[in-house]
Amino acid sequence: MKKYSVENILKILSYLIGFEIFLFSFRNVSFLYLSISLIIFIFAIYKDFIRYFSINRNLLNFITIIFIVLIFMRITLQDIITPALESLLVLLSIKFIEDKDTRDYLQIFLISILIFVGTTIFSFEISFIIYFLIFIFLFNLAIVFLTYFSQDRKLILNFKEITKISYKTTLIPLISIPITVFLFFTLPRTPYPFFNFSGSTLTARSGFSENVKLGTVSNIQEDNSIIFRANMEKIDDEYLYWRGITLEYFEGDEWSDIDTGPIDKKIKVEGNTIYQTIYLEPYSGTYFFGLDKPINITGNRNIYKKDDFTFYAKDILSNRVRYDVISILSDTIEEKIPQNSYYLQLPENISQDIKNLSLSFQSGNELDTVKNVENYLKNGDYRYSLKNLPTSNKPIDEFLFDKKQGNCEYFATSMAIILRVNGIPSRVVAGYRGGVYNDLGNYYILRQSDAHLWVEAYIDNIGWIRFDPTTPLLSEEFISNNKKISKFSLFIDTINYYYNTLIINYDFEKQISLFNKIREGFKKPEIKISINLKKLSNLILVSLLVIFFLFFRVFFKKRSYEEKILTIFYKKMEKLGFKKKKNEGLEEFLQKIENSKIKESLTNFVFKFEELYYKDKKIGKEDYIALKQILSEVKS
Repeated sequence: MKKYSVENILKILSYLIGFEIFLFSFRNVSFLYLSISLIIFIFAIYKDFIRYFSINRNLLNFITIIFIVLIFMRITLQDIITPALESLLVLLSIKFIEDKDTRDYLQIFLISILIFVGTTIFSFEISFIIYFLIFIFLFNLAIVFLTYFSQDRKLILNFKEITKISYKTTLIPLISIPITVFLFFTLPRTPYPFFNFSGSTLTARSGFSENVKLGTVSNIQEDNSIIFRANMEKIDDEYLYWRGITLEYFEGDEWSDIDTGPIDKKIKVEGNTIYQTIYLEPYSGTYFFGLDKPINITGNRNIYKKDDFTFYAKDILSNRVRYDVISILSDTIEEKIPQNSYYLQLPENISQDIKNLSLSFQSGNELDTVKNVENYLKNGDYRYSLKNLPTSNKPIDEFLFDKKQGNCEYFATSMAIILRVNGIPSRVVAGYRGGVYNDLGNYYILRQSDAHLWVEAYIDNIGWIRFDPTTPLLSEEFISNNKKISKFSLFIDTINYYYNTLIINYDFEKQISLFNKIREGFKKPEIKISINLKKLSNLILVSLLVIFFLFFRVFFKKRSYEEKILTIFYKKMEKLGFKKKKNEGLEEFLQKIENSKIKESLTNFVFKFEELYYKDKKIGKEDYIALKQILSEVKS
């Protein structure tokens, strides 16, 4: 039976834990430090399994200190977690290079736990459960074999012994899982975190803020990560405007959200009422999003309402938030604004060219003028693009008269400015447009790439009316993006969605509800019968190749001729009824044989073998054949 050293088993388990740590944390560290760590890690594999050599530990400690100092110099009050994870990842890789004793393995396991726990601050999706279960099983096995290693690092185990140890070790997490599930549902909890040291450092996504500089929205639109999911019925695409923030003041290259003063409280919005439950991902903003026009948002104590149908929090939304929205589908907000100066403000350096262009759209009434401007931008010579955006000190002039290309913020800004020149109050609304409907979970998926700006123009005796001057190419891109999302991707997202809603958002209120239902069930028994990819794929591919090579190298390592001939010898002896003890020498082993003829033949084999073995050179193929011939002549 094939045998393996406990040291090799422990090494393999340690490297598997290391691989999992890389796979779990790669999205939350910079590509530079991830690459450095991976290179060091692969070098450690080469050193331990292919060509062993020793490296001075003091040199490694010196290199470690340099890396940690360089990384920690980047730590700020706004960014603590990322540099800490990067330093731990580099430290982990360097620890694998060292000549490892019991203490070193314990340090590797401790660093792995720290990285694993730290990474969950950034991401706590359903994939965490898979990573966690694998980590627990590997960690338990590693600790058990480390115990054997600490007692005898030269210990040899056969496959049956390894299987038995592994089987019994897996019982520990298997028993703990149901206990953990029970405690999850029963232990009291609070919606308020005990430790909130991370502040805004946990926001992995950019987002809209009170100030929107021209050109910055494209940074949001180039991010394809999910910003929120909206559980609701499916509606016509033309109504899929998700309101976030209104912007009133324009300084020439930047919009700001300002306090526009009191307005007529008799605001009227008519249309169909739509209810949504929004699951908003962490982002670097304070605004809640809802289908236009959101009239009420509940479900979180940290929600404040403004008079322009926008809702915000006092602090950055650095944690996943669930809230309920009531919206009325309408293009119009009926209200009176007592003073128009806020919505007629123009930058001081507005050019005469813009003024001349603006006045050319005048018509018999304000509504026709607005439609003329919208049609000019939407169906004219302007092209939608996220690249090569106008960046001069007069970006709107550059957009309107020179480049004639840009993203939605340039289209919306141009329309708002042109309307203001014509004396028509206007404002820009920032939010999201479109979304992909997941029929499996009955919810819309909104990505950062769906970020959008549109215009609201105020018409006397009507109110605020929504206009979208961005070229229709944008809607075609929405349709194209919808088609790119496969059914499998939607299925996986559905699992993530239910994981978030049922597991992450399980709180004390739901515990009380669960206990009440259980209590009522005992009173009245009733049975009722009623789930950025290129980088990831490359990392997974490299990891799988290295893991495959590692297993092949250790478990399917080509045996030497010495090992082969000794295996034949031991099998021959077992047939004769003799089994060699671990610490028993070959000549000592032969003394058990009483048959003089057999003993003479085997003694000849042993002497020939030892003569070759102790010549300080490996036994060759010809020597192997000769020794094998001697054994074949031994008859029982």
